[in-house]
Amino acid sequence: MANDSSVTNPRVGFSLGEPGGIGPQLLLSFLGNEAWQESFIPIVFGPRRAIEKWRAYLNLRTLRYHAIQHPTEARPQQINLIECGELGDFTIGKPSEAGGKAARLAFKASVAEAAAGHLDLLVTLPVDKSTFYDPTHFPYRGHTEYLRAAFPEHFLLMVMVEERLRVALLTEHLPLRQVAETLTQDLLRRGLATLHQALRQDFALPAPRIAVLGLNPHAGDGGIIGQEEIHLLPVLHEAWEKGILVSGFFSSDGFFAAGKYRNVEAVLALYHDQGLIPFKLLAGWEGFQYTAGLPFVRTAPDHGVAYDKAGKEEVDLSSLSAAVWEGLGIWRRRQAAQLSAT
Repeated sequence: MANDSSVTNPRVGFSLGEPGGIGPQLLLSFLGNEAWQESFIPIVFGPRRAIEKWRAYLNLRTLRYHAIQHPTEARPQQINLIECGELGDFTIGKPSEAGGKAARLAFKASVAEAAAGHLDLLVTLPVDKSTFYDPTHFPYRGHTEYLRAAFPEHFLLMVMVEERLRVALLTEHLPLRQVAETLTQDLLRRGLATLHQALRQDFALPAPRIAVLGLNPHAGDGGIIGQEEIHLLPVLHEAWEKGILVSGFFSSDGFFAAGKYRNVEAVLALYHDQGLIPFKLLAGWEGFQYTAGLPFVRTAPDHGVAYDKAGKEEVDLSSLSAAVWEGLGIWRRRQAAQLSAT
């Protein structure tokens, strides 16, 4: 529970993301169903203008919200808004420079409150990297890069989660030509340790099995198609000796085609598309994103701004719902572990 909370239900913060994207539509549609009212207290970080325009567009004028200055003021059974940034007019279904700035401000404010212990779960809605990124004021390609810079004492991993499948990414938004030189033994060692700890702590798996994918075609074919796997292999042996049930390296195509992911609790991919392509093919919008290694719980939908869908049709709430309800499950498991340790 947030350390200053006097209420029973956890506080869930939502950073609104790109105002012209699908995030606000997802959130208001989700909160328009009153099923959440007995389970958590929502606190939205974002510009009032975005909420007002989307509320009118979706004909949700009866959806009420309460403006507050701090999470401790949040009211149960109500939507609470902490206004972040000024926003003029914007177009639903299109990005804008002002929208990107508002998304940055909302995200940074929500992270600060989560880090201070004022939120129990932070759910971040999709942003547009073309407007979210600012080389002068915000030199980060996405949420995880900023979190990594904000919490340098923690090793963070982006993990995609679905009921049947968990895929962690050792590297994320890197050009392919930079991936091989980035894959050091220390990076793999720290990634395995973080993933193993997260599976034990946040998913209550006492002896999780982890499969590691290879970098090269056929996982290098014993060095015939690249030496990276040979160089990294001692880390897998070392991890096994420490009690981490790790296996690899696996050729990604054969691993997923043969359904071997069903035999493990998590897969560690070495680069972005290697993990996300099979995950999204298998999970669709049923999964969610989770950041392992953070001192608080942060989740997100497993898709982007989807301008082509924003405002045009009834949206699929599966991924956002998973991010919220499964995120609260992770928070509860952390609470239970803390209680058992005292």
